[in-house]
Amino acid sequence: MKSTPNSSIVIVLSSVLTACGSYVTLFNDSDLNGWQQVGDARWTVERGEIIAQGAGDGFLATEQEYGDFRLSLEFWVDASTNSGIFIRCRERGDINPKTCYELNIWDNHPRQEARTGSIVFKVMPPLAQVDTVGRWNTLDVFAEGSELTLRVNNVVTAVMDSADKTPGFIALQHFETGMVKFRNIRIGEL
Repeated sequence: MKSTPNSSIVIVLSSVLTACGSYVTLFNDSDLNGWQQVGDARWTVERGEIIAQGAGDGFLATEQEYGDFRLSLEFWVDASTNSGIFIRCRERGDINPKTCYELNIWDNHPRQEARTGSIVFKVMPPLAQVDTVGRWNTLDVFAEGSELTLRVNNVVTAVMDSADKTPGFIALQHFETGMVKFRNIRIGEL
């Protein structure tokens, strides 16, 4: 189901995302403590960044589950990378856009309606196009009850008001080839 907010809803939700209180870090800048690797992607930590590169499909999943939260992180991708952040996932052996909410990171997606900033199969195309290749970018998601709001580089790209409220883990994705990096991963539970 696709939701299309009016501009006043986007402004209010942007203000809520900005005004939310304190965060805790999900990544300690030195190792993958608190995360589980799923699949054959190779995840490493260098210079305070989580990096996946080369060939391999897989995820780096939080050990803890989250229901209502605000998540903030930075990401960097090259032009060949298919990546994303999956939220409210429940089965570590079945992480995909049909069982979780995939906040896509793939500017060059062959189906541009599913490009960076979309919620795959739920909010496509994104409300705004944001180009992210080859530089650091910010991603913020606000998940409260059935409402999900996604911002990329401070631009609201997706709003959904019919999400499943069931808590789940968060997973970072690397698919096939290319390089993706994540840093400054923080969460605030609501």
